[in-house]
Amino acid sequence: MKMMVEMRRKHKRMISRVIHQALLFCLIFSTSAWSKVVVYPTTGLNIAATPGVSSSASLQFKPDASELNPVKYRLISFRINGLDVDKSKLTVSNLYLDRPHTLDRFQLVLSGKEKSNPVTSIFKFQPNWTDMPGSYTGLLTSDSDKPDIPVKVVVNPKATLTLTPINFKIVTSNFNTPNIQTVNVIFGTNSPRWELYLSASNLIKVNGDKLDKSKIYVRIKDDPESLWKNLNQVVKIASGGSNAPREIATLEFLVNADKLEKAGDYLGSISFLVKNI
Repeated sequence: MKMMVEMRRKHKRMISRVIHQALLFCLIFSTSAWSKVVVYPTTGLNIAATPGVSSSASLQFKPDASELNPVKYRLISFRINGLDVDKSKLTVSNLYLDRPHTLDRFQLVLSGKEKSNPVTSIFKFQPNWTDMPGSYTGLLTSDSDKPDIPVKVVVNPKATLTLTPINFKIVTSNFNTPNIQTVNVIFGTNSPRWELYLSASNLIKVNGDKLDKSKIYVRIKDDPESLWKNLNQVVKIASGGSNAPREIATLEFLVNADKLEKAGDYLGSISFLVKNI
């Protein structure tokens, strides 16, 4: 009889411990489940970018008072037109990071000691001239149960053209004894494919006399395959892919006019046209 009473007591103590452990487990799980972080703006991270310019946008992370654990985020996808993009091109900085850190790995955005105070992180994307224009999309994900953040970076198309000199004079001559004016063309674009064209206007004298644009010719200097081309119509002079601004050609211009043309100064223009393919 005494043995049975003792066994019953042990059994009750075991039941009590099991119930206590179960309640403790539920309490811990519940605390983790209810702690949350709100990210502003709720639409996610949106950055407008242009080659050669560092572009940025901010997100504010606001934890509730029950969030006591550090929170980290990383970029799990980053694509354009179905192609993967280097995730390290997007960086983050905040009061917990001593410098901008790449988001190809988890980076700290909350320490767990904020006591519901918001923390702002600055995200930067530095596009180069080989980054094609368009929408880059991705997703920032946390190392815990915090909400995923959509990412959208829009890289704007950009082209830059510089001529040296930008204004010039051409003395009339002919192909036997040419008088040539050279112009250096510096060009850069983030377009994957491009073509550069020239067109010309008629040359007009102050009194109204005219030299027809068919008398203006152009070719590429030091290019044995480049022949004199008449600017009576639009002429293609170069093509290529995305590149930072650099000298792509030195052009030679000639005005082929005979001695019967009336002497004087004639004004006109030569237009450079860029076609993105």
